[in-house]
Amino acid sequence: MTKRYSIEKSTGFIIYRTALAMKGALQRTLKEHGFDITPEQYGILMLLREEEGLSQKEIGDVLFKDKPNISRMLDALERKRLILRQSTDRRSFAIFLTAEGKKLAEDILPIKLQLEKKALNGLLARELELLESLINKIYGNIS
Repeated sequence: MTKRYSIEKSTGFIIYRTALAMKGALQRTLKEHGFDITPEQYGILMLLREEEGLSQKEIGDVLFKDKPNISRMLDALERKRLILRQSTDRRSFAIFLTAEGKKLAEDILPIKLQLEKKALNGLLARELELLESLINKIYGNIS
């Protein structure tokens, strides 16, 4: 007799549910602290904090977002004066953080780290390393 399939036991479902829960928790936390920014927009700020001057395509590739989504997020960040676009040629722009964008990224970082600490509560360092390794292995197997 074959074992009955259960969506709740599916590895993909468990990973997806966890990712959604973490995103939702970050969204609530940002709102509770009065930050007018989405988790996705914050991801862009943090990416640019690590490496400024990326193109829209490069940002989309790293964050796994398509061109229309990245365009909308960059437009919103530009309206909030958190980023600026500098033309590199007729069709491409390099994206940079403004001083206000840098400050916001730094202001949010400790809150994000505290939330991550809460989410990972009770896991040992070696368990965290194993978790990261296993999830990356799964990703590599299907990429």
